[in-house]
Amino acid sequence: MIELPPQPESADYPGFPGIEQALKAAMAHQSRGEYAEAERLYREVLAVEPSQPIALHLLGVLAHMAGQGELALELIRAAIQHAPDYVAAHNNLGNVLRDMGDLEAAGAAYQRAIALKADYAEAIGNLGLVQMGLKEAAVAEASYRQALELKPDLIDTLNNLGSLLCQSDRAQEAVSCFERALALRPRSPGVLCNLAAAFKQTGQLEAAISALRRAIALQPDLAAAHHSLGLLLQRAGSLKEAEQSYRAALALETANPAYFSGLASVLELQGRLTEALKHYREALKLNPENREVAGSIGSVLLARGEAEEGLMKEQQGFGVVIFDSELGVRFG
Repeated sequence: MIELPPQPESADYPGFPGIEQALKAAMAHQSRGEYAEAERLYREVLAVEPSQPIALHLLGVLAHMAGQGELALELIRAAIQHAPDYVAAHNNLGNVLRDMGDLEAAGAAYQRAIALKADYAEAIGNLGLVQMGLKEAAVAEASYRQALELKPDLIDTLNNLGSLLCQSDRAQEAVSCFERALALRPRSPGVLCNLAAAFKQTGQLEAAISALRRAIALQPDLAAAHHSLGLLLQRAGSLKEAEQSYRAALALETANPAYFSGLASVLELQGRLTEALKHYREALKLNPENREVAGSIGSVLLARGEAEEGLMKEQQGFGVVIFDSELGVRFG
């Protein structure tokens, strides 16, 4: 939600509507995704009043959306220079800096927004994202929870808290967060994929499979979702369906070694060793350092009776197997 600073006095100019009306129209265009028309109006406002902070800020937001980070920083900083208490501009400055990888500066921008407006839930949630990026999980969790106390319907913050809980091996709590987010936005493929990951952690494979199927139905070009579905179906013993999912992932991302490896593994389980070997080799070509894939190639070669290359690849992948009476089996 965009928050505005105190409105400047409206002024009428020949052939140009009042600035306040022009800004309202531009913001309406922006909210509808009509970005070119919004940009045109912001620029017309700035041609008349170059220091107009709302136009500077929202033009900066458009630049950020277009991937023009440096221009976005320049515009939003100019808005703040002319309206230092413009809390939404400080928050969006943090968003741009975070996306550009400057987490310290992003955190400072969010802190400034919060200093100006202590109950600014969006900025507090965004600060949590920065804290996670800085490996401060406990502090980030506190920020997420504070933001949600202030504004329980912050879907992105619910999703971010769920992801943090998954990473902290608290998957059942994560499921609750993702389900709350989905109650607010039922058609969110990203949240559904995260819910599937949480279900997987809790051992609820069928629920995870169902969540991924829903995500894919909403956004069929999610290659990672197809791959994750393949992994779960393979684990559940549905090998043909798993194969279809891996192939769908590869059709979308043709140079992903994990997708080649997944397809190879399910083909191997079906006894289709020649096809499996072909796809393992593709995976290794794309990621030559993957010892697990090298070892899998060795296993397939040995199963095909190709002992010399098979043993060499197994050693490359798994190392020399050492049997120690005290330490047990280990790899050299």
